[in-house]
Amino acid sequence: MSWLRRLSRDRNSKGEQDFQQQKPMSFRPSSSYADNNSNHNSNQPFSPLKDSQFSSSNHNSQDMLQSYRRAAPQDQQYSSPGRPLNSSSDAVMHNTSANIVPAPDPLTRVFNEAIKPYVEQIDILKNDLEDANQRVQELENERAEMHSWIDKRGLRPDLTPHLAATMSSSPVAASTFASQLERKMTMLNYDLHRLADSLPSPIPMSTVTITLSTLVPPIAHLSTLSQGAPQAFELLIKLAGNLNSHITGEENESDSKTIAEFYTLLDQSMVDIIRQRLEQSNAGQESPEWMIPRDVKRIEKTGDLLGREMGLRNYFVRSLDVLRYEIKRGEGMTRYSP
Repeated sequence: MSWLRRLSRDRNSKGEQDFQQQKPMSFRPSSSYADNNSNHNSNQPFSPLKDSQFSSSNHNSQDMLQSYRRAAPQDQQYSSPGRPLNSSSDAVMHNTSANIVPAPDPLTRVFNEAIKPYVEQIDILKNDLEDANQRVQELENERAEMHSWIDKRGLRPDLTPHLAATMSSSPVAASTFASQLERKMTMLNYDLHRLADSLPSPIPMSTVTITLSTLVPPIAHLSTLSQGAPQAFELLIKLAGNLNSHITGEENESDSKTIAEFYTLLDQSMVDIIRQRLEQSNAGQESPEWMIPRDVKRIEKTGDLLGREMGLRNYFVRSLDVLRYEIKRGEGMTRYSP
């Protein structure tokens, strides 16, 4: 019987070695082993048994080792209801449910079909509006470039009334227009003097007056611009001085008549400019305040000089009357003011 014990001992030691070589894992004992343990008397000491001492169910050491083998891993996704929510199957199901759009009810579907042509028309009109706004911006840029080109060459006095009106909306339109008018006036007067020096005989006064009279309408237009009346007033006096620079005292009767007619034209234009300037001054557009007595003395002094030297008697006669009346009216309002 000793060899049977040795054989049983060798088998048990081999099973223990195999069991120790396995990695740590969770064990799930078999039902047969559980029943065997339940039937075993806990009060009796444990001792190795022979193969013949096991029950008829053929329990041996190999069966015991089989009972301690690791259970096959189960799929965690389907092993229990509490599987992780971030599994691949749950992600697919979540994305699929998120992409599902519920079908519209019949009333909504009919409404969408009814407004579809109007929605398409609105989109077309939006595109047309964007194109129109872009075109307007391009035209605005072109207009700004054209105005800059005109001002660079001093061509405002030569513009048509319509184009001149389109360039009068700028806050600096009056000052820009006045500087260009003054430049043109200087160039015309210089050309007339150069022409007179190149000719053996004096230039007819009709030629001078016709040339200078081309500046009267632009000066009148300047007076209608905001803060443009004071500058128009000064330019008209300068234009009269340019005419005086061409008077030599040797003019015949025809030249004297032409000079008188030109001064009458300047006087009529000056009356309109004075009235325009008075309106702007009363509206507070002129700063500093217009000193009318000073300009009256200046015009009277120049008129007296022309009368003594050249016999000219109609140098802004009506304009002086308007200014003197304004001075008297202002004195009366100051005198009887509360």
